[in-house]
Amino acid sequence: MSEVRGKDLSRTRVLDAAMALVDREGLERLTMRRLGQELGVEAMSLYHYVASKQELLDALVEHAIGEIELPPPDEAWDVQLRLLAHQFRQVGLRHPGVASLFGTRALRSVSAFAPLERSFSLLRAQGVPPEAAVDAVVTLAAFVFGYVLVELGGLRELATGRSVDFGVVGAAGHHELAELGAVLAAREPDEQFRHGVRLIVSAIGALVSRSAPLASDA
Repeated sequence: MSEVRGKDLSRTRVLDAAMALVDREGLERLTMRRLGQELGVEAMSLYHYVASKQELLDALVEHAIGEIELPPPDEAWDVQLRLLAHQFRQVGLRHPGVASLFGTRALRSVSAFAPLERSFSLLRAQGVPPEAAVDAVVTLAAFVFGYVLVELGGLRELATGRSVDFGVVGAAGHHELAELGAVLAAREPDEQFRHGVRLIVSAIGALVSRSAPLASDA
């Protein structure tokens, strides 16, 4: 247990301790009382730094996003997008409990929007119109966020586990499904993620090349 005197507390130390607690014991174990025990103080002392449990959860999401380092601005726009995507995934895997809160908590500081702002700015600098840039950024973010949640939830392992015998499936006439399963089972998560990011960034590259909005599905 980490013990600090009340005068040594700070918002950063409180959030660091909360993050470590969630990483070690899971989100369900995070309470103001338990966090106070972790820091060696009464729970009431924590309310000088976070007004409530809900504010603590919001702050933890921002704290995790703060671990994403913005790429060097002199890198090519597509390199920067890929670096941001991979960093987001690394943060999610490093803090699975907090990652489960992404998309469900309010972001209350400008700094928390820095990765999104950088992504949007990169495309605007390439002449991509605002609406199309938003479409591109949201699509990439949705893939990254969804992949991390699927990865953390073990869905890939479930889909390719022993509960499905793809050889039997193939023998039953579903040869393409068997082939799909064989390829997926042979893929490492890192490799699959790289492929997904590369596909989306390549599509964004086509958008940049023609500097026009994405074609409508209508």
